[in-house]
Amino acid sequence: MSRYFCPYCPSRYQFHKTNPNGVLICGLCGDPLIKKSFLNPRGIIGIVVATAFLAPLLVMISFVVADFIKEKMHNNSQSVVYVVNGMK
Repeated sequence: MSRYFCPYCPSRYQFHKTNPNGVLICGLCGDPLIKKSFLNPRGIIGIVVATAFLAPLLVMISFVVADFIKEKMHNNSQSVVYVVNGMK
């Protein structure tokens, strides 16, 4: 995808040319092309909204994984009896 666009022509039919001065121009209308900004307000708002919806899910998954890692057998006499009797 090109970083330059013509605001007057439909994006489907645009093609770029370079004039002798080195300036990019639209192949259809001949107007100079405008450079697209990397960060636009709409994209930033979209990222913030997506993060707001995904953050609780990611926090929940991290707590579940941490709980599985921390979970271990208790070292009391009843659990030792169950392990020993279960092996017979």
